[in-house]
Amino acid sequence: MKDRSTIIESGMLEMYLLGVLPDEQVAMLEKMLSEDAILAQKYAEIEQDFEKVSLENAVQPPVSIKKDLFAAIKEDYSDVKTLPKEDSTQRTVKKSQTFMWIAAGLAAIFMVSSLWMFTQWNNTQDDLQITQQELKTVKEQISNLEGNLKDSQLLAAVVKDPNTVQYALKGNDKIPGGFATAYINHEDKSAIVNAQRLPELPKDKTYQMWADVEGEMINMGVIDKSKDVVVLQYIDEATSLNITIEPAGGSDHATVEQLVTNVYL
Repeated sequence: MKDRSTIIESGMLEMYLLGVLPDEQVAMLEKMLSEDAILAQKYAEIEQDFEKVSLENAVQPPVSIKKDLFAAIKEDYSDVKTLPKEDSTQRTVKKSQTFMWIAAGLAAIFMVSSLWMFTQWNNTQDDLQITQQELKTVKEQISNLEGNLKDSQLLAAVVKDPNTVQYALKGNDKIPGGFATAYINHEDKSAIVNAQRLPELPKDKTYQMWADVEGEMINMGVIDKSKDVVVLQYIDEATSLNITIEPAGGSDHATVEQLVTNVYL
């Protein structure tokens, strides 16, 4: 027997409400509705929602159905008028049959309209999810553009400052052709690096910069290559800047054998 969540997520309640649930599943669902108060409440809510949607979004039936329906009614009444010596009981039966056909026709129209609205509702939900995903993507793109703009503005401000000293860090034989530029300002004690020309690393590796102070490597920060400009920690009395390859997330101590570039201050 299916559990409550499976029944709700599979749309069985909506199919039962619309009368399109397979016969072999109807008895099982009705038994669960009689035993499960939460499931019964969920069904009642769906029923109310369908009623509300039906009233708010009434669909005009196709003109052909309307014409056929009235033609059938006219034909029935025409037959009643032409039958000879028909007593009142027979007329009552004929009218009852006519009204039954009318009711059946209206029920069919309502069923078609309900199924159409249910399909449109599902399509609307899918479109809404796509729209939300597209909106999320656009927001991420805008955020990235804003981040790049801030990085560019920061780099421009640092380079423009006459107290900023620029250092070129050329890659060694571990990353031939690699290149990074560090900007150090001893007045406002700031340090940034542009590492866009360093080669890409595997996802489990990262670049990290160190300042050499009296022979000790002091961490200046992990270099995020997704950014044009990376703000690092300024270290007083540093005699050189050094970049190593470290495990993703950075290391507490420099892996000297993975030194890829350095420059003396």
